Amino acid sequence: MFRLRSVRSRLLRKPTLGFSVLTVTACVLVASVARWILGEAANSVPFVSYYPAIVLCTLLAGWRAGAMAIFVSMALVDTLFMRPQVSVTQDWHTAATMTLFVLSCGLLVAIAQTLRVTVVQLQAATDRAEYLNQELLHRVRNSLTVVNALAAMTFKAEPANFIPVFSKRMGALADGLDVLSLHDGQECDLHAMINQACAPFAEGSRITVTGSTGMLPSQVCIPLILGIHELCTNAVKYGALSVVDGEIRIETEWDSANGAASVLWQESGGPTVTLPERRGLGSALLADPLLGPATVTFEPRGLLCELRLKIAS
Repeated sequence: MFRLRSVRSRLLRKPTLGFSVLTVTACVLVASVARWILGEAANSVPFVSYYPAIVLCTLLAGWRAGAMAIFVSMALVDTLFMRPQVSVTQDWHTAATMTLFVLSCGLLVAIAQTLRVTVVQLQAATDRAEYLNQELLHRVRNSLTVVNALAAMTFKAEPANFIPVFSKRMGALADGLDVLSLHDGQECDLHAMINQACAPFAEGSRITVTGSTGMLPSQVCIPLILGIHELCTNAVKYGALSVVDGEIRIETEWDSANGAASVLWQESGGPTVTLPERRGLGSALLADPLLGPATVTFEPRGLLCELRLKIAS
């Protein structure tokens, strides 16, 4: 088992020039010693001991080392064992033997290189699958933590309406996960996440989203959609969406230079805003550090909320 791991580790490692030269030297030297031991018995097949050496060179050090081993082997066999009386270009038998050796070894190098690349790709796929399994487990745990926290805070804030309120918040959480899944759970589009959160509350053009957008890291996406959902819920109960003429304008600004994005929520046309007597679940969600935390201003003409999101993973 240890030897198999060592071989696989060597196949996965990118060969350096020094290692390639050392591998070619060692393999060709061993093949030459084996050829010398065979003596006249190998005269009919002069390159018999060099085929496995070239395959091994390719597996350990890549196709360049395999090609190098082919030509080094040709030079050694021609010099040490074949000893032609005339040059290779004049001895057609020798030329034909060398040509067949190059062609057959070229095929062996191609097969060995394909095997090497396949091992690398399989290992990459295995590593990716392991990473995804760990990431999935991590996200499931995080989601359960969020659900537990939402359940506790919802029951504490609104015990009489626990089921309908909690169900809506679970729907917002599910919508956020849907948007997040579009990019393998690694990131989400800022505008897409805001639009998804506002979709159940949007009527015509009463909610408008303007400004620049970009891809947020995954850890910001769920707090953002839950925060926007709470702002929408508050607007339906007490703010701009509780009356016919009320409107909400959401402006975003993507500042990649400073690694941040801002979301400005501005309500208008609704009832006169007054300072709430108590803090509810919405305030707790907006206080998430990943949202800035949010700065909420209870202006008489309409609620104003500013989020500062970290866009660096």
